[in-house]
Amino acid sequence: MLKMKYYEDFLKLEVFSLEEAQKVVGSIGNAKVLLNSYVKKGLVKRVRRNLYCAVNLEHRDAATNRYIIGSKINKSAYLTHNTAFDVHGLSHQVNFVVYVASASKISDFEFEGVLYKYVGKGIDEGVTFHRSNEKIKLTDIERTVVDSIDRTDYCGGSHELDEILKICPVLDNAKLLKYLEAHNKKVLYKKVGYFLERHQQSLGITNELLSLLEKRTGNMKKYLSEEARSDGVLIKRWGLIVPESFEEHPIELSPEELEELKKARQEIAKGRFITLEDLEREL
Repeated sequence: MLKMKYYEDFLKLEVFSLEEAQKVVGSIGNAKVLLNSYVKKGLVKRVRRNLYCAVNLEHRDAATNRYIIGSKINKSAYLTHNTAFDVHGLSHQVNFVVYVASASKISDFEFEGVLYKYVGKGIDEGVTFHRSNEKIKLTDIERTVVDSIDRTDYCGGSHELDEILKICPVLDNAKLLKYLEAHNKKVLYKKVGYFLERHQQSLGITNELLSLLEKRTGNMKKYLSEEARSDGVLIKRWGLIVPESFEEHPIELSPEELEELKKARQEIAKGRFITLEDLEREL
């Protein structure tokens, strides 16, 4: 009975470190013995060294999800890029990679078919908790946008990012500028300026912000992506060479499309969205 009591405590934690298990059991030695026993009995799974998750006894799978695991890898870990977009309800692709930033380096690892990839320390600003589950720690939408433009390979590429921005909520201009200043990269001012101008109407981007970004781009021409190197078009304002396909399909929304976008954003704001992991579970 005592051991099952500990199991219930672990079940409430969902994902927990050896240190957290020690607080439940009472000593580090007892925690190690108990966890080894629970792992053998199928009550707990070892995610990685010193990180565990409780098992759902009905289905015999982890009683948690990839987002909580990523957020609990260590005390400073949080979700970024495509994973953050997914939690915000904006990702288009089913992805089996969880992108994680942390003040301390994390070795990439795989657990139950999902790769947990370390993306670096990241800037200090723009980290928050999910409004309906404080166990999930992630970048806010503005920081996710800036980070993903910086590393489009971490969100499925520039075309996938362009699709995400089509349904993205109106962005806080001041936050965007703050995160760009924290990154402090001229090439990022170019790339962010290009995407924000491309989606200016739907994202609520001011002319003042675009003008400010333009002044910080520098004089050197840069490529948006590898694709632009072989088939690119120069955008003079930003000194940025982009894939020709981007300029073949400019973003122009009709009044009807704007109304549909408004409705979709209202649903996202109310939390009425489902992540791709939820969809996978339903299937």
